[in-house]
Amino acid sequence: MAAIDITRNHTLGKDAVKEKVNQVIERIKGETGLQGAWNGDVFKITKPADGSFTISDTTVHVVVDLPFMLRPLKGKVEDRINAELNRAFA
Repeated sequence: MAAIDITRNHTLGKDAVKEKVNQVIERIKGETGLQGAWNGDVFKITKPADGSFTISDTTVHVVVDLPFMLRPLKGKVEDRINAELNRAFA
């Protein structure tokens, strides 16, 4: 089971929401060393955890399965993702 599971609704359309999610990823990348790549509508996270940012016409779904060593930081990581999503979709 994923340690973090966040869904946000939007009304922006896929192109606009993908740009917003890219901004979120770039801001988080600098702090966490996040790595991954887009495959269609899914940004697959490969480091430092497994997970994805999946976009649709109406939602952004973030799933992150933290490795054992990072699980104590779950609250901080989840708060950071939520804060960046709030900032992007404000």
